[in-house]
Amino acid sequence: MSERTPEQGNEENREPNGVGDSASEATGSKKMESEPSANDGGGSGENDSPPAPIKARKVRNPIESEEYFGVQYSRTQDLPDPVESLKVLATGVVEVIAGTRQVDQLARWLSDEVYQRLQFRARRAEAQRVEQGVKAHYQNLRVGGLRTCSPRDGVIESVVLLSSKSRTRAVTIRLEGINSRWRATSVSVL
Repeated sequence: MSERTPEQGNEENREPNGVGDSASEATGSKKMESEPSANDGGGSGENDSPPAPIKARKVRNPIESEEYFGVQYSRTQDLPDPVESLKVLATGVVEVIAGTRQVDQLARWLSDEVYQRLQFRARRAEAQRVEQGVKAHYQNLRVGGLRTCSPRDGVIESVVLLSSKSRTRAVTIRLEGINSRWRATSVSVL
C-alpha cells in the first residue's frame, strides 16, 4: 500500500469543478453535511431543503444596458412647455450668484457640469463680497423678455432678460430633454 499525501487524500472532498473547501484541505478532514441550525426551523419541517442559490443577473450586452440605464434623450413633444422652467431657472441662477439661493435648489434642472460651474461661480462671488464687506441681498427680479429657438428636436436654446431696480441681466440657457424632463446643459449670465 502506498502512502498518500494530504493533497491526494482529499480528492473525495473536492467538488466536481476541482474546488474544495480550503479549511478541510488544510486539516485533512472530510467535508461534512451541514446540520440544521436552530434559526432555520430545526430541520423537522417538510421544506428541509436548502434555499435555492441566488443567481446573479448577467448583462448580456453592455450596449443594451447603457441604452436602458443611461441617458435617454426625449423629443420636444414628449416634454412639458419649457417657458416656465426657463423663467424659474434663469431667476434661480442669478439668485445663486447673488448669494440669496443655494445651488442645491436648482440641482434637478442642471447637468452635473453646469451644477459644478455654477457652484464654483457662487463661491467666487461670495469670496468677493466678503473681501469687499458687502452682504448678499435679495433682488426683486422680473422677467423682461424671453426668446427661444430649437436647433433640433429635444433641444431649446434661449435668452431670458431679467430686470431689477439697478440693472438688467441676460441669461442664456440650453435645455435638453433628458430622461423625460428638461435639463440645462449650458448656462451663461451676461
